Amino acid sequence: MNNKADDAKSMLIKMMRAYKTKTVRETGQKLVTMREEVKQALRTGKSLEGKVVTPSQTKELRKRLLHYREELERLKLYHKTYKEEKQNGK
Repeated sequence: MNNKADDAKSMLIKMMRAYKTKTVRETGQKLVTMREEVKQALRTGKSLEGKVVTPSQTKELRKRLLHYREELERLKLYHKTYKEEKQNGK
C-alpha cells in the first residue's frame, strides 16, 4: 500500500474507534441514525425524551447536524480513497 492508502486507513480506524463500531458501513449507519435523530428533534421541537427544545439547544442541535454531515462526507472520502489506492497499488 502507498502513503495515501495508509493515511485513509488510519483515519477510517480512528472514526470507527470514535463511534465504537467495527466496520465502515456500521459507522456510516450510526452517523446517519444520529443525524436523523437530530433532524427529528429540530423538526418537532422536542427531544427524543419528549422534552421541549430550548433556543440554545436548537443552536447546538444545528451545530451537531453540520458535524454529522461533515463526518459522513469525510467517511465517504476516506473509504473511496482507500479503495482506489489499494486497487491501484496491486
